[in-house]
Amino acid sequence: MLRQRKQKSFERLTRSLSKFVSPLSHNILFTRLLHSFLILLLMLPFLPHTPEQPTQTKNNDTFNWDATSFFEDLTKRNKFAQSKHFTFCRVSGLDGFEEALAKMQTKAAFVCVSDISQGFTDINNTPHTRRVKTVFLAMRHTIDNMVARQSCMDAMRELFRQFMSVLIQEHTRLQQHSIYIDPRISFQEIDRYFFSGCACAYFQIAVDTYTDLQFNQEEWT
Repeated sequence: MLRQRKQKSFERLTRSLSKFVSPLSHNILFTRLLHSFLILLLMLPFLPHTPEQPTQTKNNDTFNWDATSFFEDLTKRNKFAQSKHFTFCRVSGLDGFEEALAKMQTKAAFVCVSDISQGFTDINNTPHTRRVKTVFLAMRHTIDNMVARQSCMDAMRELFRQFMSVLIQEHTRLQQHSIYIDPRISFQEIDRYFFSGCACAYFQIAVDTYTDLQFNQEEWT
């Protein structure tokens, strides 16, 4: 029924078009070409619509956000970090962080990103891979001076806050590439006995990347 109504509407439009085109020119060839062109334009609303196939971008990397470079850039560009003389370095876990504090005695403050990431792959309804990156912060102070230690902790919390103000923007950008940062990011103080004369803390960022776990026979013998 709908098809018949469309057909009748098209026929009425065609007749009206013929009446409009005829007096425009005495050139028969020009009139025919113009008539054909206008008919094609009128046919567009009546043509069946074929929706475009959605483009799917396969993410072959289980984790492709470079957290190390991200926080290195933040440390260099942040005015507060510069005023407190924070130095960026790469470490391997908590032991590597402690080793960096022991070796770099001339540095007053640190932002250290661990190159070790914990994580897992969830194979339930929506398979995804989670990686957890750890960022360590440290500031030197007078040994056994609790007031100075608290002042350092306040400074590191402020740096953490400023880092998070940029991470919110990064969170939105990564979502466009199907990479999702867990919004729950906690700031944890490390016991004052961990390293004498140095206030230390850390925060962790969990990142989820959806993973294609469809079985592919070509990958197997």
